Amino acid sequence: MQPKWVWMNWSGPLGYRWTIFGLLSVIYFLACLHRISPTIIARDLVLEFGADATSLGLMSSAYFYLYAAAQPPVGVLSDTLGPRAVITLFALIAGIGVLLFGFAPNMTIATVARALIGVGVGGVFIPALKIFSQWFRSSEFAAITGIFLASGNAGNIAASLPLTYLVVLLGWRMSFWAIGGFTLFLVAVCWLVLRDKPEDKGWRPVEMALPASSAFNDQPANIGTFKRFGIVLKKPDFWLVTGSYFFFGGPTLTFQGLWAVPYLMDVHGYSRMQAGGLLMLMPLGLVIGAPLFGFLADRLPFGRKSILTSALGVALACWSVFLLSGGKPPAMMIAPLFLISGACGGGALSLYMTITKELFPTWLTGTAMGLMNPAAFLATALFQPFSGFLMDAVGRSGTAYPLQAYHYVFIAICLSLALALIVALPLSVTRGPNRSAPFRIPKK
Repeated sequence: MQPKWVWMNWSGPLGYRWTIFGLLSVIYFLACLHRISPTIIARDLVLEFGADATSLGLMSSAYFYLYAAAQPPVGVLSDTLGPRAVITLFALIAGIGVLLFGFAPNMTIATVARALIGVGVGGVFIPALKIFSQWFRSSEFAAITGIFLASGNAGNIAASLPLTYLVVLLGWRMSFWAIGGFTLFLVAVCWLVLRDKPEDKGWRPVEMALPASSAFNDQPANIGTFKRFGIVLKKPDFWLVTGSYFFFGGPTLTFQGLWAVPYLMDVHGYSRMQAGGLLMLMPLGLVIGAPLFGFLADRLPFGRKSILTSALGVALACWSVFLLSGGKPPAMMIAPLFLISGACGGGALSLYMTITKELFPTWLTGTAMGLMNPAAFLATALFQPFSGFLMDAVGRSGTAYPLQAYHYVFIAICLSLALALIVALPLSVTRGPNRSAPFRIPKK
């Protein structure tokens, strides 16, 4: 057993793992910033390119289609090639995409650039969790995942009011050039700093709750890619988590990333700065809720499932206020609704990731996450153009959409969140990871 004092030495593994965590958090920060940045520059794209809601939805959704498509190969590569190489390569692709978006002469090129960004940042989250599974104890994973989600989703905060200020100051093109240049700088830092596991630095492995060589985590020989996929896809709880994540992620990411600012400006009459300030409350809620729910999941006896369904239920209640008020709740309610729904969303995300990780041994972590994580982004890729279609069916006056158009979107959001809650109810998960028994590979 490794002496405890080694992990209290900040010049050793304990200090280095937080250096890794900090670097990955910055990269994930940028990934989340791009996720919702179109809502800030939507009006700019309408004015410059003559885009309508449907074309804006298609452009924005290109990120999510390619992000989702990248997840399964990223998961397998994280388990085989190693997360350090995966993150470095995909961050390079993201940086190139951001620069191209800044130079885009039309919506077609902007859509291609968004697709490149989606592919690139799609190679961050899964390999990061793979690294954390080697550098942090299993009893710390839910909390560290929540903190990582909070740290990264500070990018959603930056994509609201701070990005608004940057766009007003520099213009949308120069803003993306600056972000792209910074991303390319991080590529070099990744290769120099990241390490897949403590052993790559000459240190002992992290002391887990049970030894890393326990029967649960022993990797069988000759396990290829399709065999890995088959093992994951044959587990019923995997499908329940993935299905719930699909119905949860699509509508919430769509509203936050595309329609929140136009809604606040068109329906409530806020300025762009005021709308950006209110939008900031959603990612701020996520930053609070993700580590809080992760901390509770690691310590309370209620179980992962109970905490997940509670988060989903409260989030549904918040969005139901928008629906039942005809799409326009009192202005004083918007801020707390955004904050609470964001906190519940962050909590749900940390639980989805933790439950999926604990369903499988460490040698399948990347593959399982890679197959589950596309769900929310595929849903968003479908929901964004669909919501744009709903709004265009009502029509717009100039550059503004009427209340009825947004009310249709709120109906779709509530229906989808209700399905997310229903699908999660049959989950049969324990309070925490079960590592004492061998992991049995399903027979053909």
